[in-house]
Amino acid sequence: MTGFAAALAAGTLLGDGAMGTLAQATGARADGAASELVLLAPELVGALHRRYLDAGADVVQTHTYGAGRLRLARHGLARQVHEINVTAARLAREACEDAGRQAFVAGSVSPATSPRAPGSVESAAVRAAIREQAAALAEGGVDVLVCETFAHAEELAEAVEAVREAADLPVVAQATFVDEDGEPVTTLGETPEDVARIVGALRPVALGSNCTLGPQGLLAVVRRMAAAVPDGTPVTALPNAGLPHVVSDRRVRFAADAAHFGRYAARYAAAGARLVGGCCGTTPAHVAAAAAVLAEGPVVDEPVVPPTAGPRVVRDRPMPDDRVGPGRGAFARWLDAPAPRPLLVAEVTGPGSDDLDGHLARARAALGAGAEALWAGRERARRPRITAAGIAAGVHETVDADVALTVTSWNASRMALQADLLGLDALGVHTVVCETGNPPVHADRPVRDGVWEVDAVGLVGLAASMAAGVDADGDRLAPVPFRVGVRVTPGAEDLERELSRVRLKVEAGAEFLVTRPVYELGRLRRVVAGLAATGVRVPVLLTLAPLTGYAEAEHLAHEVPDVVVPDEVLARVRTTGEDPAPGLELAAELAGEALRDGLVAGLVVRRPGPPGLLADAVARLRAVPGRPVVGTLRR
Repeated sequence: MTGFAAALAAGTLLGDGAMGTLAQATGARADGAASELVLLAPELVGALHRRYLDAGADVVQTHTYGAGRLRLARHGLARQVHEINVTAARLAREACEDAGRQAFVAGSVSPATSPRAPGSVESAAVRAAIREQAAALAEGGVDVLVCETFAHAEELAEAVEAVREAADLPVVAQATFVDEDGEPVTTLGETPEDVARIVGALRPVALGSNCTLGPQGLLAVVRRMAAAVPDGTPVTALPNAGLPHVVSDRRVRFAADAAHFGRYAARYAAAGARLVGGCCGTTPAHVAAAAAVLAEGPVVDEPVVPPTAGPRVVRDRPMPDDRVGPGRGAFARWLDAPAPRPLLVAEVTGPGSDDLDGHLARARAALGAGAEALWAGRERARRPRITAAGIAAGVHETVDADVALTVTSWNASRMALQADLLGLDALGVHTVVCETGNPPVHADRPVRDGVWEVDAVGLVGLAASMAAGVDADGDRLAPVPFRVGVRVTPGAEDLERELSRVRLKVEAGAEFLVTRPVYELGRLRRVVAGLAATGVRVPVLLTLAPLTGYAEAEHLAHEVPDVVVPDEVLARVRTTGEDPAPGLELAAELAGEALRDGLVAGLVVRRPGPPGLLADAVARLRAVPGRPVVGTLRR
């Protein structure tokens, strides 16, 4: 048994965090491959390793993710595979030797090709690239080789075999999972049990998961893999800091709650993990928090049950003459009235339904409970089976009510967006909420990927121009009767910038605002006052997504950027666990106060799951006492 394997058997080892995140924070960057930094700034890379060791890490990974021949060739660095990997290993080794205590060097080996690379690569070339990188890392002095962030079980198994062909070192195997409707799966739909069975048969020194999921989401993976791996195989857990978010200059920001990360590191250990650490977005602060909690001794693996989407609901689609609903025109009446009554909108999209019938069932239930209009929000799944536009069109055709649609700009050119908007006009969908949006996250596919030709401001301008009868090229067309809304984020970290962006969107033609889900009103008051101070007065719809229980509240508070869940709210739902009643009570309280104080001119109700859950929330919020909003809230 090697020193690393013996240490794993003896207790839980603490890994480091993200090297790229830390390097970016220093302002250092390589123009091509990130791993080239070991040649361009070796002193910096060594210093970053030392920061993690000082924070308490027992294992540091080489800065070699993506440093195989096939990936480096895209940056003209194919001839430097050996130099980069040997240098990276030696830098990490020197840092460990300076630590004055036992610490291990793990050689990072990624999938041989990027998921974004065009074309296919023969299996022989893939295995050769992995063998070459593994041999160089072994020559540089690593203690263990880590095959990490693999999105397919078979691909991970082949990498383990290739690494073993190149070096007589222990191998850690780590897959990455995404959340598909509450279920962790790989891109091929493989479960943690599938990965444990396929890769576990090769008996790596440890088997687990890294990247993509945040601390809470990865806990279920750890538990399931620990129960499914062959006897004696340790489990690893290295989550991201939380969900990523693209900021103004296309940089990616993660939620950065180190204490939350530390608590979950202890839970991983309690669930059976022998190597815990961090991936994207984690820093020495996260590692130090984990080290402090782990030093306190064993913890009980308390169950945390993330909210589920509920059963798939299928209903017979009604014929056009069987339409239900209050009638069309709710958004226009609301926007055009000098003193609009509060509008009640229900979001019909949500996880758990893989066809239109499930969304139609939610739409009919919401209308039956008193919703005056419906909304098809943007797709949140990595691989949506039906687009939000398809849902909006199908619901619009079936029910007698307005259907608003979220339109995002990140993945389309200006001309493509114009074509989409013309298509919506043909389908009769005329209320749009414009967002820049973010690509779905998975493994090493950066969230900044996309077209990004037009942001939300440009999209608003395009829709407003088409409403005025002018297309993207300045030519005349028949006016399209769009009513245009935009998102506002009261929980934004930089609230002044958020207010500035909202002003630009209103100047571009936005007629109303829709908040992100809100769990306190203090920041919304600042938004409304800040806009009013500069003469921006447009009606606001308050989005309420009743908390399903403590697990969701904890996830939102610590892992999701730009969402504020106050400590008093966390304490309130902590005592009742996964009982949804307190979350619904809080939503009703916020709705009543916001309407009474004239902060908002209506509500958007979001509640994933079976139609009955959405109907209950709509009925509860419809009954909230609140006087009609008076005064002119238009620009």
